Parts: sequence; C-alpha cells; structure tokens
Amino acid sequence: MSLLSPPQIPLFRITLFYGPEAVEGASDTVHCVFNVKKRSWKGGVQVGIALERTQIQQLDHKLGFQPWIEEHLHRVPSDEREDYLKNGYDLFIQFICFHKLGAYIYQGIKQENIQVSGEWLVSETDEAVQREAESIKQQIIVELDVEEYERGGN
Repeated sequence: MSLLSPPQIPLFRITLFYGPEAVEGASDTVHCVFNVKKRSWKGGVQVGIALERTQIQQLDHKLGFQPWIEEHLHRVPSDEREDYLKNGYDLFIQFICFHKLGAYIYQGIKQENIQVSGEWLVSETDEAVQREAESIKQQIIVELDVEEYERGGN
C-alpha cells in the first residue's frame, strides 16, 4: 500500500483570456479577462477583473517592484530593456488580477459571466499579492526568460 496520496485536482481551470487592457471610458482602470471552468460545470464563464491604477501603484511601491524589475533587467541589452520592462509590468498586473480572481472565487463564484469592479476585494487582493510576492516575482523572471542574462550569457 502506498503512503503517497494522489495530487489534489484543482476545482477550477483558470486561463487568462486577455489583458491587461484599459477599461473603455475609465482611464484609471485596467482589466484582465479570464476563462473559469469549475469541474462540475458543463461550460466555463468569462470573468473580467478590473483594477484601479492606484491599487497597482500602491502594490508596486509596497513590493518594491520597479527597482526590483530594473535590477533584474540591467543585463538585458539596452535596446530591448523597454520591451522587457513593459512585459514585466503586464505580467505584474496579470498576477494581481489573478489573485483578485482567487478572492472572488473564494467568496463564491456563480456560473455566469461577470465583471468584478475595481472597488471590490481591494484589501483581499492586496493581502494575497503581498503574501505571494516572492512567488510572483520568480514567475515573472521565468516568464520574461531573463535567466540567461543574469547568468552572464548573451
């Protein structure tokens, strides 16, 4: 008899559909849209997650994201650095949206398309992002594929 238990299967399959993009008519708000499928549902739903730019800026400051990302990009060739920086910020916003989605799911998601307002779940999102800050940063570095530059390659 094996003492190992099988891995827990997640209740939801979550896929980033698109984002971050500015919300039309609200220059201070961005959003990401996720496809969310619960195992028991016949089909998935689209959940739009809006963030106020002030929340993004506050998390950037609390986590020291800008100096951190700039430090990790200092070996990237200068003509490519701006694109890497933009992609890094997009990933940062996507992770904030993902954690806000997690907070929304935790409160009880229904099988319907919805737009989660920028004013909802702010403190829950901030707490989750701060708790997961190192994991988020590591995933961004992996996604940007800058390890080769940090090792002195290229």
